[in-house]
Amino acid sequence: MASYHDLFSIGKEYLEKVKNTQQGQIKVVAKMMGECMLDNGVVQLFGLNHNHAFTMEMFYRAGGLMPFHGFNPRDLVLRGIVTPSEFDKPDFLYRQDTVDKMWDIYNIQANDMFVLASDLGIEGCVIDMAIKVKKHGHKLVVVTSLKEAQKLKSKHPSGKKLYEFADVVIDSCIANPDVVLPLKNGVMINQMATLTGNTIAQMITAETYKLLIDLGEEAPVLLSANVTGADVHNRAISDKYLGRWNA
Repeated sequence: MASYHDLFSIGKEYLEKVKNTQQGQIKVVAKMMGECMLDNGVVQLFGLNHNHAFTMEMFYRAGGLMPFHGFNPRDLVLRGIVTPSEFDKPDFLYRQDTVDKMWDIYNIQANDMFVLASDLGIEGCVIDMAIKVKKHGHKLVVVTSLKEAQKLKSKHPSGKKLYEFADVVIDSCIANPDVVLPLKNGVMINQMATLTGNTIAQMITAETYKLLIDLGEEAPVLLSANVTGADVHNRAISDKYLGRWNA
């Protein structure tokens, strides 16, 4: 029977693989992010469904850096662009106009860069997003399972896969499907995608912080709301990006 000891052991193996194979790519992305931030740009983040966890791991997170903004399809409902019933339709995230609607409600500037996270990167509006990002001339980082994506056929009308649009690809090193522990009845449980994805997000943040400090620059680190004076500190470093991080 599967146990948490087994999960912990397998999880360590996955994280070791990420550490040993993706260090170079993570340093490259950290340099891109540092340059973007020094140019007063914002790092735009987007991931569908559970890949939205990657966005949440970096965007306005205590202990993280300030200049991030997360795309969220639910904002279209909150702002009255689409109705809740329209949003709940199974094909909503596969409609070609969904990315256009999101793009229009946010304040995206020419010096921004993008990070898109998708386990396989073969379907959904995440590819539409990549097409739009490159059309507007932004740098693009993709976090995906490169080996698995290369095996599969794209479900997007273009026939393209997400990694094909990237300036830099970080491999999440997961299998497809990413469940890892077998039960006695043969059912597999426990997923690795969020574990490796969120760790990659934190590794990028750490490397970007180090880069900024090594350059003698201030690193705009957000403080937890539980820390005395955090509201004043966070407001001071976020005011520079008003209407962009909270667009």
